Amino acid sequence: MGKNMFIQFCLKGLEKMYIQSENIFATSLQLSGDRMLHVRDHNPEYKFTMNALMGLNEAKKNGYEVFLDIESDYHCMAKRIDKYVGAPLDIAATIWTGRCIDTDIPAKAMSLFHDLLKNASQMKNLGPKALAWSILACLQGEKEYYENALALAKLAVGRYIHAVSGLVRQNPTGLDRSWAPFGAQSYMAYAFLLLARRTENEWAKNIGLLIARRLVKLQGPSGQWGWMYHVPSGRVADYYPVFSVHQYGYAPFFLLEAIDQGYEEFRVPLVRGFQWILGHNEMGQSMVEPMHQIVWRRIFRKGMNTRLIKAFRAMIIIHGGLKPGIKEAHALEIDHQCWGFEMALPLYIFSNRDDFSEILNDSSLS
Repeated sequence: MGKNMFIQFCLKGLEKMYIQSENIFATSLQLSGDRMLHVRDHNPEYKFTMNALMGLNEAKKNGYEVFLDIESDYHCMAKRIDKYVGAPLDIAATIWTGRCIDTDIPAKAMSLFHDLLKNASQMKNLGPKALAWSILACLQGEKEYYENALALAKLAVGRYIHAVSGLVRQNPTGLDRSWAPFGAQSYMAYAFLLLARRTENEWAKNIGLLIARRLVKLQGPSGQWGWMYHVPSGRVADYYPVFSVHQYGYAPFFLLEAIDQGYEEFRVPLVRGFQWILGHNEMGQSMVEPMHQIVWRRIFRKGMNTRLIKAFRAMIIIHGGLKPGIKEAHALEIDHQCWGFEMALPLYIFSNRDDFSEILNDSSLS
């Protein structure tokens, strides 16, 4: 398997996020003047580190040199799982990563995961992303958890996936039950498609393809993946902000899985989406930053962007006739930061690929 430039680029960027004294990856790197500074936040750094170790393991398996001892750092982090009791996303990340690495998973973490599997239908904090990650954790490694994966998938259909639109809710009840971000869609589509491949389950494949095809239908003219969706109508509620990691990470999760199952229709959307970060976007600017060897996080509207304003705008788009159109460059700006997991996901997704040279070996990545 030949090496590609994008993986080498991501490895260099990810190394800059690593805090060796703590065996952890910072929440983000943020531009300050001409320097990139670590931004710290205890809550996300656990799962960001698990994402990073999972990606680094995949890169190492495919012949890339990595900058840390993956198994040692995994066990160093997993010992801290007690601090995250009750956080299903961290529990699922621990099991998914440990099974990817093929190492012994601490008994405490396994106990928490078994409790999650046993009580999933009663857990109100088991959101769509945590549920998808739990399915993926079950599918990694040996087959002893495949039945659990299928049970979780059935729970996901009943709780989160809209039968008509094929989109994934963020919450099953409440005022925001009709809205969901792109991340909920992408991980769920990937989980169902991987479940289909591992178990030859046509029901799971049909659901994964339903989500994937709806998302592709809603892809923007320059390959943008919408930020927020209105689930009942199956429409984009807002494109902005457009996140780079959606373009080169989240979308390829499910698009590559579908392609590998023989659905070539997803190749063009993948390439178009990736090319968005290479400068084929509404600003005409590359999001790839060669000096710091990272990808800038997102493009967003200038001006006020509070949660309330974004929610109000989405409501007007869906119910008031406002168009969720693509903005011109003068109305937008680049967010000059990169989060700790954003350079890690491509390692998991693209380390074993040599069939997308037109994007993975772009000259801007040298």
